[in-house]
Amino acid sequence: MTIDTLTQLSITLSNTRLAPSDQLKQICLSVEGMITGADRVSLWKFTHDKSAIECIALFDQGTFSLPENLVLTRDAFPEYFAAILQSDFVRASDARHHPDTRCFNTGYFDKLDIYSLLDYVFHHEFAPFGIICCESVGRQVEWMDNDLDCLKRTARIVSVFSYMDKL
Repeated sequence: MTIDTLTQLSITLSNTRLAPSDQLKQICLSVEGMITGADRVSLWKFTHDKSAIECIALFDQGTFSLPENLVLTRDAFPEYFAAILQSDFVRASDARHHPDTRCFNTGYFDKLDIYSLLDYVFHHEFAPFGIICCESVGRQVEWMDNDLDCLKRTARIVSVFSYMDKL
């Protein structure tokens, strides 16, 4: 019997003895496996006042890490913050020209060679808590409805296992 990726993620996250870093890694690996074209998968946590997001996990082309001091602020990227908080997602296949993401062109997209971005908010107690981010490196990816649906379902699973508020 084969278990689908999201069911396996639920089983993994329900293991209370698994270290938070291993849970974060499993979330990133699951998303990377489901979303074609996601070369980078990262998890971000909002500050309490939603004025910034801090990267708490990154799976970048085969390597997992827990970055420190990788913070993006609302002041520096107001279009993105407005869009993600209003809609719960940003789908930018041409991220360098998309009105919600072109603010990342200098110092982020250019530095990391990112061309497409697909993000979805996860919630804790019905409030935006963090973001699951997929990025393509070196090429544009046409994100499909199925990709967005996978992120929505993943975000719901992550929200059920709301251990992330302890990080």
